[in-house]
Amino acid sequence: MSLSVLRSTASRRALVRSASSLTEELPYLPHLNATPLVSELSVGTSGKGLGVAAASPAHCTTATLGVTFNSGSRFESDKNAGISLLASKMAFRSTDHRSDLALYRAIEAIGGSVSSSAGRDYVNLAITVTPEHIDEAAAILAESVLAPRVAEWDVATQKTKAQVDIELLNSNADDLLIEGLHAAAFYDNRTLGRSVYSNNIAKLTGKDVRAFYDENVNAGNMVLVGRGVHQSTLNDIANAYFSDVAAGQRTAPAASRYIGGEHRVAGAVPASYVALGFSAGALSAQEKSVAHVLEHVLKSRLTDKTSAAVRAIYSDASLLGLRGVARPSESAALVDSFLKQFQTLASTPLTAAELEAAKKASGLCYSNFFDSKKGALTQLARSAFAQSAFTEATAFAGLNAVSAKDVQSFAEKLVASKPSLASVGDVTNVPRYDDLLQKL
Repeated sequence: MSLSVLRSTASRRALVRSASSLTEELPYLPHLNATPLVSELSVGTSGKGLGVAAASPAHCTTATLGVTFNSGSRFESDKNAGISLLASKMAFRSTDHRSDLALYRAIEAIGGSVSSSAGRDYVNLAITVTPEHIDEAAAILAESVLAPRVAEWDVATQKTKAQVDIELLNSNADDLLIEGLHAAAFYDNRTLGRSVYSNNIAKLTGKDVRAFYDENVNAGNMVLVGRGVHQSTLNDIANAYFSDVAAGQRTAPAASRYIGGEHRVAGAVPASYVALGFSAGALSAQEKSVAHVLEHVLKSRLTDKTSAAVRAIYSDASLLGLRGVARPSESAALVDSFLKQFQTLASTPLTAAELEAAKKASGLCYSNFFDSKKGALTQLARSAFAQSAFTEATAFAGLNAVSAKDVQSFAEKLVASKPSLASVGDVTNVPRYDDLLQKL
């Protein structure tokens, strides 16, 4: 071995001997107190009574402004079914002050990103920019909401795009299954059983879109939210850019009624997609926490990676279930296994370890939800409508209060309701509803 190698080896050994412990305090460094990232959420109203909610997390490097309407497919009728989806497509289009191209160029000039979506109980639109462009973003958002042009040629274009969404839904068995489960639970094409993706959209016109705006653009039926925006800034935006919003009362949708039933969509898919659900009716705030924990208990007990839990919570209804895919010859056994999962939860208390694991999984799910832009805007809209801040701390407090008895009692309530059964694809061997009732 050469002298240079020996010296190198000796140097490395000396470094190892002199290495400090990771827990050793270094006297020449100042003592530091770590400051945790804090997300402040506050709610209020503008001078015109418009509900507002702002969250200014320390880690957020962009600012998002959004408007959420108290609307959606459950508010629709046979005549205007599909209007929620079409209205969301018409977001950030031409206005009374700017053409479609001019508005697009204005968004492009500030590096903005726009989005819109519709669901059973909401329609929202949002714009995201860097903080220095928040005023320009506010002007664009307000103009899109308060002064849409609704040109017939544009409506026709957006109807074509909406039709593509409908075709994509019809080609996706998983999405069709969730739609079918709602239809089985709440009546097909009524209240929560009505899909956002209605073929009736082909019959809608600019007059229908205008009626949507006339009904929903008011202080009762919409809220303004801001992520990465301080409350004072959002209040200024509300008073400066949304000062023309009319007063109004919040529209109450037709009450949903859970009935339980069966919905089948036979298709060319060479597999059987099935979903089984139950309802506990309208849930209190604490029951929503219990439902969240129960969902994660179900997830943890699933051994088949193609299966998943379903949880849909609305203001006046709930739907919890399991869904999965199997060979046609095994579809009946899969439905039976789903039913046994619920029956076991209703008859056997959770162990302390399983309950704690489900709570942790639920907490992580909440954290991921709040960290996402879509989740944050949903959280803010909920807080603005209720005029009560729903925070991550609120969610964790609710989860921590859940007991094993709570989960078992909730499962008992679910199993006592009528089941809802949905299937898509090869439904030949999927059990009939009467056969399912005999096993309860």
